[in-house]
Amino acid sequence: MSTKTVKSPSPLTNLLVQGSVLSGIEAVIFDKDGTLADARGFLLELAQRRVNLLVTSLREVGLTPSSSVQQSLCDLFGLHPELDPDGLMASGSRQANHQAAVEWMLLAGCPDDQVEQRVVDVFGAADRQCPAKVTSTPPFPGTLELLARLANSGLTLGVLSSDSTAQVEDFLRGYQLQSWLAGWRGTEIGEPAKPDPTLFYQLCETLQVSPRATVIVGDSRADLGVAKQAGAAAFISVSQAWGRSPVPGCQLVVRSWSDLEVLSTSIGAP
Repeated sequence: MSTKTVKSPSPLTNLLVQGSVLSGIEAVIFDKDGTLADARGFLLELAQRRVNLLVTSLREVGLTPSSSVQQSLCDLFGLHPELDPDGLMASGSRQANHQAAVEWMLLAGCPDDQVEQRVVDVFGAADRQCPAKVTSTPPFPGTLELLARLANSGLTLGVLSSDSTAQVEDFLRGYQLQSWLAGWRGTEIGEPAKPDPTLFYQLCETLQVSPRATVIVGDSRADLGVAKQAGAAAFISVSQAWGRSPVPGCQLVVRSWSDLEVLSTSIGAP
């Protein structure tokens, strides 16, 4: 996780989101994949390779999964056949995807004493077959300009991702976004994944901001779940321009980054 030096209380900012005003905002925390980073093509290819390799791994132990069993694996990762933005591949951590694959392999008949290593091998092989993630997941258009605009207004900005912290850092540094962010973190093996708000609280503490004065911007039900469970100031969903419909149940939606505007900066936080 990135660190931050001690700072003065953040100014409270008013945000305008397509006609709705959010008052007294101290910070904005963004999801990465599907929100800042266009990861659709990369995640789709990675999911397809994992599916193919898991099926091949079953055949290596003498099992021939039926078409319905193979379809259940596609459903597991959210391949329909396009990638479901709320599916496990798009919104879950690597650990969650690994555990789901283990459970699928066991149900398909893979020997108990082989399944963990087989899934590790499959995930590693799929990673090697795909291009480097950072080069395949560029920022959505206008992302750099958005971060600069919000940071220059006095807002504290952060990133909370289901991806690993190392991948978050590769993305931010690879596209020169890190200078506009006060902190970031990913989700490591053994850590509670979204929608659990634990890592959100930890990031807010690192940023020295109040969760209740922090807005979450994301592309999945998991991001919305973090906002609800944590009592965040608001959740803002990205939409069609990001390759998905707005997150179901979300009242605040942006259709381009220009829909997120700073109105004014008010008195410092109490």
